[in-house]
Amino acid sequence: MIDTEGRKPYSKLGYHEVGKQVSNLKKISDFKWLDKQQGYDVPLYSQRTVVQFNSTYMELIGRQDRIRGDITTWGFFFFSLIVYALYVMGVLYLAVLVNSTPLSMVVIFFHYHTSSYFNSCTASTLNRTIYLYLPIRFNRKTRKVYVRQANRKVDIFDWDELKFYMATTYKDGGDIRGITLADDGMTITGMFSLPFVSDLTAKEILGGTQLKQHFEFVRRYMEGDDKQLKEVKNAIRYIHPVYKKRETPLVSFQRATLAALDSDENMEYPKEALRLHWTHLAVIIQLWLRYLGRLLSINTSITPKFSPEIEAESQIDPNDPHDLNKHLPEGNIEEANQPIWKKLVVSIALIVFGIIMLFAFALFVDIIGSIRGHHPDFFGRLWYLFSFKWLF
Repeated sequence: MIDTEGRKPYSKLGYHEVGKQVSNLKKISDFKWLDKQQGYDVPLYSQRTVVQFNSTYMELIGRQDRIRGDITTWGFFFFSLIVYALYVMGVLYLAVLVNSTPLSMVVIFFHYHTSSYFNSCTASTLNRTIYLYLPIRFNRKTRKVYVRQANRKVDIFDWDELKFYMATTYKDGGDIRGITLADDGMTITGMFSLPFVSDLTAKEILGGTQLKQHFEFVRRYMEGDDKQLKEVKNAIRYIHPVYKKRETPLVSFQRATLAALDSDENMEYPKEALRLHWTHLAVIIQLWLRYLGRLLSINTSITPKFSPEIEAESQIDPNDPHDLNKHLPEGNIEEANQPIWKKLVVSIALIVFGIIMLFAFALFVDIIGSIRGHHPDFFGRLWYLFSFKWLF
């Protein structure tokens, strides 16, 4: 593994197993090795993770994409706390000027360090959203894997040296990790995650149906012959071309909904993966916050670029018949060919949904305020604004 920026590639990341013995992996919940050389007889699930696809390389979106709106929402939560802490600190400073006491100095010291801590947390949180996505590029020609990590560095892995396992590594579910080992064959020197995260139970993850389907999709691309390359290509219905343009509000809503519903179906087929039920009303506010956070994050992020050296190793044949960015798959064609009236209806529906959720959120805040003895009346203020009574 090589860090192309010459710095520690795993600082401030969640890959705590790097630098430890490979035997420690077996202590992770639902741990199971995956065999690169063995083909798994399962359907191929790309799970809407493909950014670029051709005969030379396949580029996938990073694991963090599914929680993108969450990160931004939490960032603004920390920012609000900072503003509040600074406000209180300013009031206390004025109080000290009037009547300085040891107790007030202690309180000021506490609030100063509290605001500094929240500022650090916010910077760390928003730092992970600086890029539009964190690409993982699998090059069939060079047999290299290029991974942009959350610390903005690019790591280069040799596919033939990678070992893969699946496990329940985080509270948000199970995923598949690729690792490299030192010459002793025991110490983990590098690690990255495949994009898809499964939210199944521990027993189901151990069986790993969805995870194996995603792994086999990647494995067959790197290990397969031309016939299997075509099989991988045919499994893709959607290309997510964020390397050259930002996703539309409708795509953001679809992806936020898939994350909020924790769907483990084949996300290439939204009519199956987005089966709605009345119980989903319980997460509608969460969905709205995720959607707003995702919209803000997507439209304030930088598009990542690989170095000229990596791009030189990723040259595409202009006549490549498997270039899906030139020959869009079925799902993208359906979206591109939607009539204008349908796009307009969807846009209006998203706006109406946003307004309704604003009122729902305002009502929720008013109820909480009433319980605490306050009456903020945010709902009434919103009604005054959207009823246009202020114009008369």
